[in-house]
Order: sequence, then C-alpha cells, then structure tokens
Amino acid sequence: MSENEQARRLNQLPLSAFKPLFGSLPPPELALTTGVFQAEFTGPAWLRKIAGPGLALVGLGGWWGKVFDGQGTGANLVSRKGALQRIFPVQLALAPSAVDGKPSLAVHYTRGCPFPWPYVVDELRCLDETSLLGLTYVNAGLLRKLCLPFLLHPQEQING
Repeated sequence: MSENEQARRLNQLPLSAFKPLFGSLPPPELALTTGVFQAEFTGPAWLRKIAGPGLALVGLGGWWGKVFDGQGTGANLVSRKGALQRIFPVQLALAPSAVDGKPSLAVHYTRGCPFPWPYVVDELRCLDETSLLGLTYVNAGLLRKLCLPFLLHPQEQING
C-alpha cells in the first residue's frame, strides 16, 4: 500500500482523533467517485499492524482497495495469486453519516456477501483533492461506535 506525507501525519494520531477529523470533511459526489482506488491502512501503529490479518480472518485477505462504477455500485479488490480480483460487491449512496449525521458516501456490502459483511458499513469523505478518508464500522449495537480508519487513493489503472 502506498504511503504519502498526509498518511504519515495521520499515522501519528490516536484512534479517537479520526471521528472529529472525519466530521470536518466534505462528502465526495457519487458521480466523481469513479474508478480504482488503492487502500492504505492508517491510524495508530497497533491498528495498522492488525488490520491486514484481521481482514484475512473475515474473508478479505489481501485487500488492495475498491473499484466504483460512478453509478452507485462497486466491489472490493484483493490481491490473490499475483492478480487483483473483485470480491464482495457494494452499493454506494449519499446518506447521513452514522458517525456524525452529516452527509457521507456510505458503502454498503450486499446481502450476498458472507458474514459479517452485510453488517459492515464504510463511510467516505474527501480528505484532500484526491484521497478519501474512510471509516469502517459494524452496523450493530455498540459496535457502531468503533470506527476504523483507512485511506483510498485513486489509481490510473490496475493489473489484474
């Protein structure tokens, strides 16, 4: 996963700083969120260290990023057997955020995805001109309060 200066600064923040940061950011327009986005784990070192293995435990091992069609659908991209594969389809919609009630681009996993993904929501907002800050949470009870950050960076093309 790529890392830039913005990501290095974010990696110095405690997990508790991401909700206020997210609340200060504007939502991306659905039509402008088109293409391939490479993911980058962000946040405290302990979180970045367990993020990859944690995703592998719930079927998203090798997570590379996301692809969106600009029409409200997309998928996750994983690196497997030397190629990128699309798995776990998603639907996107501008909606009030569960984090702060402000507009956000909500990414919902479709019912056909394995457990726990139909209960997981990614919310996206514009971090800067190109990068998106995402917060992931489980949409169930107190788990909604635990939001895990990640970054998405647009890419010109992918192999695979």
